[in-house]
Amino acid sequence: MASERSPNVYGGPPPQSDLRLVLLGRVGAGKSTVAKTILGRDNFRSEGGMCVKKQGEVAGRTVTVVDTPGWDTVKRTSTHIKKEIKNSVTLCPPGPHALLLVVPMGELLSSTDRKAIQYHVELLSVRAWKFTMVLFVSEAEEKCTSIEQNQLIDRAKSLLVKCGDRHHLLECGNSPSQIPELLKKIDAMVAENCEEFFIPQVYYELMETTMPREVTELRRMYEDREDRLKQKFKRELKEKEEELKKYKEEKPKEGLMKRTKKQDRSVMADNRNVDLQAVKQGYREETLSVVGHYVKPLIVIMTAVVGALMGAVAGAQHGTLGACIGIPIGIIMAVLVSYAVRGAATAARDIPITVKFEENESHRREEGADFFIDSPKSKGFDKDQ
Repeated sequence: MASERSPNVYGGPPPQSDLRLVLLGRVGAGKSTVAKTILGRDNFRSEGGMCVKKQGEVAGRTVTVVDTPGWDTVKRTSTHIKKEIKNSVTLCPPGPHALLLVVPMGELLSSTDRKAIQYHVELLSVRAWKFTMVLFVSEAEEKCTSIEQNQLIDRAKSLLVKCGDRHHLLECGNSPSQIPELLKKIDAMVAENCEEFFIPQVYYELMETTMPREVTELRRMYEDREDRLKQKFKRELKEKEEELKKYKEEKPKEGLMKRTKKQDRSVMADNRNVDLQAVKQGYREETLSVVGHYVKPLIVIMTAVVGALMGAVAGAQHGTLGACIGIPIGIIMAVLVSYAVRGAATAARDIPITVKFEENESHRREEGADFFIDSPKSKGFDKDQ
């Protein structure tokens, strides 16, 4: 019966109860240091040109690490080193779950370096890239800025494309809390590979020869289809991430545009209100002007009629002649009273304006303002002064 395993943090298959890793890299890349950091022990020493296998418990799991001898350039790597690299994957049967390609943070990754990496990794098989993760390492005291990290990742772009952009940054000798994060990424890669492990080439060729041709072709067809689906999903995921990023960048701009449009609408509404008020005021003044033009004569006429009636009534006491004389006298008196009342009303309206003007002019003269109003009232005021 299979042992129970805790669910994967990525929501996929649970992590392997045991994990098998193979470290690859050039001479002096820091593979032994990485092995010590993963297993948490200091007695991990390389054996010259030989592979070294160590095992330990990490986060409740059995982890097997195989350290390979470092390679040189394509032409300078010895046959013995090439043979050891090929045999490294057979030391952790039935095969490693992950191949960790160790690259120092200060590596220039020239064209020669990239060719050497591709050549030595593919000594295992072209299939090896499916199980490979690039591990950028640095010492704890060698702090690398984010700019330097991005520059190195850009230089390693061709390698990352081959291994599905799987990579991790590790500071060796630093806090052991980095190892669980590395193991999570390895578990994610294992889940992506449907919990398969890398089958050494010697066993793979044996399987190819003993397996019926139809089955072999069918398996290759499904592997190709799986690779195409993976690439398709990765492209779609990248497009969605770019769309989400673009949406987050454009959302504040849209909010600003909406606020600006709202403000413009508010200003336009205010302008319309102001224009409406001005129109209403104009209509009101025009109405009052019309009323004043036609009503005032009517008031005078009505006053004259009332005066005539009053004069006729008063003169009636002296007979018909007195009534006839009282009518014109009443009209004259009524008209005179009407004009007297209008004059008093006009004088009453002009008093506040004159007083206010005199107060403003006095205030300006006290402040010494050099300001004059060219109006008849202001000129009359200056002459009185």
